[in-house]
Amino acid sequence: MAPDDVRRSAARLQVWAYPLVLAQRLRFNFTLPGDPLAPRPAVSAGAPIGRFGHARALADPDLRVGVAPNVDTLYSVAWLDLARGPHAVQLPTVGDRYFSLQVGKSDTTSPVVISGRTHPGQPPHVVVEPGEPEVVDHGDLVRVATRDRWLTLVGRTAVDPDSDEDLRAAHAVQDRLVVSSQGSPHAGTVVDDVDVRLAAVAREREVFEPGAFASAVLRVLDTGGESIESRGLERLLADVGIDELARNRAAPAVVSAVADGLRDGHRAIEQRVRTLGRTAAGWATNETVASFGDDHLLRAAVAHAQIYVNPPEEASYPVCEVDAEGRQLDGSVARYRVRLPAGSPPAAAFWSLTMYHAAGNLVANDLGRYAVGDRTPGLVRSDDGSLEVDISAGPPPRGVSNWLPAPEGPFRLMLRLYWPLEASWRPPAVMRVPA
Repeated sequence: MAPDDVRRSAARLQVWAYPLVLAQRLRFNFTLPGDPLAPRPAVSAGAPIGRFGHARALADPDLRVGVAPNVDTLYSVAWLDLARGPHAVQLPTVGDRYFSLQVGKSDTTSPVVISGRTHPGQPPHVVVEPGEPEVVDHGDLVRVATRDRWLTLVGRTAVDPDSDEDLRAAHAVQDRLVVSSQGSPHAGTVVDDVDVRLAAVAREREVFEPGAFASAVLRVLDTGGESIESRGLERLLADVGIDELARNRAAPAVVSAVADGLRDGHRAIEQRVRTLGRTAAGWATNETVASFGDDHLLRAAVAHAQIYVNPPEEASYPVCEVDAEGRQLDGSVARYRVRLPAGSPPAAAFWSLTMYHAAGNLVANDLGRYAVGDRTPGLVRSDDGSLEVDISAGPPPRGVSNWLPAPEGPFRLMLRLYWPLEASWRPPAVMRVPA
């Protein structure tokens, strides 16, 4: 096969595989296959397979296990192996506190999310089990069946970051979130040598290095379960010589062509991120975030920017990387401001505006502020009720009350609306502040 054909096939395979390999990487990061019982930092929700891990502190810039973490809720995460049979999940009663449980599949789609929006009052019992894919909601019982082997459960518990008392109350909510196996218990502390070896590979290598990429893809295909759609992939896998790549036996010309194709595919994913959903005033809002159909590029782009994002009915996630003139947001070249009119953003639960490096990590700063929102103390509104948020790498001249610190370099903003009220609402443009 001609090198150009190999390159094109590798690019297509990158787009298909990117979210599945990333989901596998998250499973490794959370479950630590080499040492499942190792202590985790307070911001981590990691735990052995089949158990909930609870983040006891909000995310900070040191957290590196996911993409674009929120700083509104404490995460609780469990990875389930349905090869061991069904699992039952007991949800906490939370009163007025925001809580949700999201079910995520190996391909990063989310068939269901449960919260006070979907089940006001007493939460339902939840059963996840192997079977023909379906979600059956009986009100007091939600049954999720899937052919996937691996599922992740993501709990989000709202917390007031400035209240130790509220933090303790949120921890009590987390402790009432319990998963139990109804089949053969998973030996979550047993070391799997293949997973240990793959987990030790740097993330960048499995994205761009042909041999590491091939090994990761083969593991996905081997352990993903029947729902990992492989029809149509046989040609791509054969084109790139996936087995030879994984064994480091491919010809140098093939390795070079595959490496070029992997970079091409990754560039296509990054480009698609910039055009997710509808774009208005520099903000991109994806309204199909939890269901992708056959659009593998959309699936990859959402995984790259916001993996395991909630469905739009639960939360909306407008993302901005450019100012009102279409220029890349960059704290090293400009200061910015965004004016949110009174009554906006329209969210029934709450909203926040979070700052990220271009790579999706939180931005360290002396103020210790990673987001602003309707629960941020000390924000100063204008007489008309509007809120002007100052965005810059250094403190703004008019004070830090409304300051959202930015990095000295490219960045992106994510606005989160929990239980959005108006699907048609769009954020205003981010304006450069004249020097």
